[in-house]
Amino acid sequence: MMFHCVRSLPNIISATRLLGSPLLLVIEQSYVKWFFSLLALSDALDGFLARSLKAQSNLGKVLDPLADKVMMFFAFLVCVFKLRVLPEYLFYMLLMRDVFILMGSVYLFKRKGVLPSPSPWGKLTTFTLSLTIVVHLFGYESQILVFLSLLFTLYSWTDYFIRGLHILRYKKDYPY
Repeated sequence: MMFHCVRSLPNIISATRLLGSPLLLVIEQSYVKWFFSLLALSDALDGFLARSLKAQSNLGKVLDPLADKVMMFFAFLVCVFKLRVLPEYLFYMLLMRDVFILMGSVYLFKRKGVLPSPSPWGKLTTFTLSLTIVVHLFGYESQILVFLSLLFTLYSWTDYFIRGLHILRYKKDYPY
């Protein structure tokens, strides 16, 4: 029983991030930077635990990226429209990419029975976006990080599109 609970820990962390992310909209402004930093660290922690405990699961394949997308959505809502520390175009680009990925993933699963796994480019994009948000929340400006976030968002969007075509053609996930 204890081993099962430990192996479920990555999914519990992802679920907590998923459910906690909307709180970014309502917590006091001075705590947003710390709360988001905690959420971003939980993303790294659940992935590390899943690999080290050999606790990867189909639930985790869905829950972790979904929690990442929800976390980014709420963080960008706060950073762009409430605090005005990041540009709107980055929010809209990320939103379009994530809607594309979610719709594409549902389509691929229904059509081919394949659940695409997160790509290294998607993970790098999430890391870069998180770093960009943290840096700006702590009062620093970095146009280089904004540019890299935009670049990785566009590149990962292209990568997911190519992987989707691969799954449609070969009925299996793209090997990395």
